Amino acid sequence: MQSNTATNSQTKLSKELSAAVLLLLVALPLNIGVAIAAGVPAEIGLFSGFIGAVVTGGLSRCASLVSGPDAGIGALVAEMLHKHGIEALGPIVLIAGLLQLVIGFSKQARWFRAVSPAVVSGMLLGMGLLIIFSQFHIMLDDSPKDCGFANLIMIPQACIDGMNHTAAFLGVASILIAYGWSKLKLPIAKVLPPALVAIVTASVLAELMHLGVQKVQLPADLGITWLHSTPTYLKQFLDPAVWISAITLTFVVSAQTTITVKAMETASDGQERFNYDRELISQGAGNFLSGMICGLPIAGVLLRSSANRQSGAKTKIPNLVHGWLMLIAAILFPRLLEYIPTCALAAILVFIGVRMVSEIRKSIVDYPIEEKAILALTVIAVLATNLFTGVLIGLVTAIGKELYRLMHLKTTIEELPGRRATVLKLAGAATFAHIPHLLNLLESMEEGSELHVHLEDVTYLDHAVLQMFMEWEMEHREKLIIDWSTVGSGTAQQNNLKKGVNMPYIFGRKPHIVD
Repeated sequence: MQSNTATNSQTKLSKELSAAVLLLLVALPLNIGVAIAAGVPAEIGLFSGFIGAVVTGGLSRCASLVSGPDAGIGALVAEMLHKHGIEALGPIVLIAGLLQLVIGFSKQARWFRAVSPAVVSGMLLGMGLLIIFSQFHIMLDDSPKDCGFANLIMIPQACIDGMNHTAAFLGVASILIAYGWSKLKLPIAKVLPPALVAIVTASVLAELMHLGVQKVQLPADLGITWLHSTPTYLKQFLDPAVWISAITLTFVVSAQTTITVKAMETASDGQERFNYDRELISQGAGNFLSGMICGLPIAGVLLRSSANRQSGAKTKIPNLVHGWLMLIAAILFPRLLEYIPTCALAAILVFIGVRMVSEIRKSIVDYPIEEKAILALTVIAVLATNLFTGVLIGLVTAIGKELYRLMHLKTTIEELPGRRATVLKLAGAATFAHIPHLLNLLESMEEGSELHVHLEDVTYLDHAVLQMFMEWEMEHREKLIIDWSTVGSGTAQQNNLKKGVNMPYIFGRKPHIVD
C-alpha cells in the first residue's frame, strides 16, 4: 500500500516537473521578445519573468495562473518609454504595484469585473493590433513608429525602403513554422510549443547560413539595476505624468489578471473559485519588486496559464520551478540566448497577436450592436492615440451609453376616438429633465379630455414628475386616471417605485386618483 502511494506521488511529481519544463519553453523566449518589443534590454524580461513566476506565483492561490511580462503590456510599456524615457520604467511599475496592493487589501478588486466587457475587449483587441503593427516593423529589422495607425500606415513603405529582406524571410518563415506546428496532430506537437520550435529553427538557420540579421544581445555581466543605481529614480515620483501612466498600467494589468483568473475558473467547470483581492495582492507584490529593479510590469498571462493547465499542472510547482530554471538559464547560458534573431522573436509576437485578435473576435460575435460600436471606438482610439486615451474614451462612451439608457424616457400618446380620452404611456426613466416634453404633450390634448397615464414600463419616477401630474390633476378635476398599483410592473423596479409613490409629495398630499 505504501509502495503504491509512493509510486503515485512520484508520478504526480514527475508530471508537475514536466509541466514546469514545458512552461519554461513557452515563457523564456516570450519574456525576451516582450522586453525587446518594449524597448528594454532582454535580461529585464528574464528577471521580470522570474519575479512573476516565483514571487507572484508563490503568493497566488490560483495554482494554474502564470504571471509575467505580457506581449500586450509590452506594447503599452513601449508607449510609456517613448513618452517618459527608460528611467521612468521602475517608478511606474512600482507605483502600479503599490496601487494594486491598496486595491487588494481594501477588497475593491470586484470593480475590475464591473468594467464594460466592450471596453475590456476593445482594450485587448487594440493591444493585439498594436503588437501586430509594431512587431511587423521589427520583424523587418525596421524601427516601430509612434502609434498604432502610424505603424499600420508605414508598413508599405517599410516593405519597400526599410526592409531587410533576410530578416523578412526569416520572420515569415518563423510565422509559417509556428502556424504549421500548431496544426500538427503528432504527440510531440503537444510537448514542444510552436513559438519554441519556430525560434530554434530560425536560430539554427541564421547560424548555419550566416544570415545578416540582428540578434538578441545580453551584457557580459547580467546584473540587476537596483533602485539606488539610478540617480533620477526618486525624481520620477514628482512627475504627475508618471502617476497617470502608473494608474493606466494599474488598470490594464489588473483587468488582464482578472480576465485570466476568470478564464481559469471557467476552465475548471465551476470546481474552483478564487479570491480576486488575494490575486491582486500577489500581482501588486510582484510589480512592486519588479519596479524596484526597474523591471517590466507583471500580469496574469492567459496563454501561459492555459498551457500550464493543459499540461496537467495541479500545484504551484511548475510555476515556481520554471521561474528558477529561467533564472539559471539566463545566468549560466547567456551566450546561447544570443543566437536568437530578433526578427524571429518579433515574428512570434505577430503570430501571438493574430491569435489574440482572432480569439477576441470569436468572443464578441454575440455582442449587441451598441456594444460593438463602443468596442470599435475603443480600438480606433487606442490605435490613433495610445492605450490610456483609448481606454478612457471607451469608458466615457460606455458610461454615457448607460446614462442615456438610465435617463431615456419613451413617450407614446394617442387619442381614443369617441371617448374624449387620451392615453399617455411612459417607458424608461421619468425625471425632471423630461418635464418640458411631457408638458408639451399635455398641452396638445383636446380640452376636456381624460388623461389615462400608463406607468407599467417606468424604471424610475422622480417627485418632480409626480408633482407635475398632481398639478395637472388639480387644474383638470376628475380627469386624471392612473392605476398606481401597476407602476413599474413591467420592470424589475416595481417595489422601489411603489415605495417612492407612497412617500409624501412636495405639497404634502398625493394626487387625486380616479378609477
